[in-house]
Amino acid sequence: MHPLAQNKIALSLAILALATSAVFAPQLIFAVAGAGIFGLLALRFPVCGLAATIIAAFAGEFGRVELGGVSFLLLDLIAPAVLMLWFARKFLAKEKIELDAVTGSLLIFWAIGFLSLLLGSAGLASADFKFALLYFFRFVGISGLIFVARDLTKKETEQVFRILLLGGILFAVAGFVLFQILPDFTKAGLTELGFDPHIGRLTSTFLDPNFAAGGFAFLLALLGGRFLREKNSGRQVLILTSAGIFGVALLLTFSRSGLLALGVSGLILGIFGNRRILLAGILVAMLSIAGSPRLAERVGEFSQSVESLGNASQQVLDPTAQLRVNSWNEGWRIFAEKPLLGVGFGAYKFHQNFSAADSHAATGSDASLLNIAAMTGISGLAVFGIFLWNLAAAHFRAKNWGFLSACAGLLVHSIFVNSLFFAPLALIFFVSAGLLMKRD
Repeated sequence: MHPLAQNKIALSLAILALATSAVFAPQLIFAVAGAGIFGLLALRFPVCGLAATIIAAFAGEFGRVELGGVSFLLLDLIAPAVLMLWFARKFLAKEKIELDAVTGSLLIFWAIGFLSLLLGSAGLASADFKFALLYFFRFVGISGLIFVARDLTKKETEQVFRILLLGGILFAVAGFVLFQILPDFTKAGLTELGFDPHIGRLTSTFLDPNFAAGGFAFLLALLGGRFLREKNSGRQVLILTSAGIFGVALLLTFSRSGLLALGVSGLILGIFGNRRILLAGILVAMLSIAGSPRLAERVGEFSQSVESLGNASQQVLDPTAQLRVNSWNEGWRIFAEKPLLGVGFGAYKFHQNFSAADSHAATGSDASLLNIAAMTGISGLAVFGIFLWNLAAAHFRAKNWGFLSACAGLLVHSIFVNSLFFAPLALIFFVSAGLLMKRD
């Protein structure tokens, strides 16, 4: 048969298969076509890939899909895909991937995490090991975006940073809307799906006020750093307006950990940036507490909890604080099982006795650094500490006071909530870290 005729037959069969699939599985066709288009765009334009991850991050629980009986966030797919496409782009262009103290220590932490998982897999069932492995790859995909963000040009960096702030504003607006239509998760039936009641608290798309507050505090600190660098009065007004939106949203979460994170960020930004920011923050805090009885009550509960812990007494701890103390004790117990390399990255869930299996807090301790120690042992904790130190040093040299204050606030926040392993917050953290790193 003539080669031209063979090609026509093959093309006809391909069109017939595509048409048949479109009739019987239209969703699959749209998904494959969409993935193909996205892949080409992200391969050619890294900004598009990072923009997609930011959108998926702020979509939160509303970006959750189910495939093959497994529920996951779109971010779980998009972030690793963007990272792999970036590696492919560098390979095709024959460009060298440069490592520095920050990215080098991150790679070592990945290696320790994977080694801990392999060594800890002996006591895991096959399904549990697959879960832990996917948990590891998700973290690699999200944290690895620091490479992609750092590799952008100055113009592309500014574009992604604006997308990040715009996404944050839409995230806040979505929070205001949900605050009105979902004031009580119990009545909405969400508690049956593993969520806490969250009565009268802004949760936005994360469906969790504490994680939402951590995001708002982080973005507020970044805006503070941008405000210090901005000389244009019009853009300064725009920054202050955005900060006002984030600030109101944060207050409506009534999150003690979020308020503490913002306080720490404001302190750092005031010391290294401008003292007037610190004074303005104190004034806003005083007015907010005076004008909101519930906010004053939450601050009082925090003070009472700190005093109770200081006196080695847990009798007056409120239920939420008591749960956190229980979570810390559980994390310490798991760490003590295998202090050198931990129980395995992502395997925390299968060694705990504290949270229910279907709980949304079941995959780690409420304290991120304790979670790292439990999963990867003192080895992983030390290397991750080196990574954070190198990251802080790089931003200190570049005088990125906004990111430094945001990072400090997030670390304090992660003592009470597992912020560094909550996928959307981790995405915002690592992308921001890469965007604001000074490029040689």
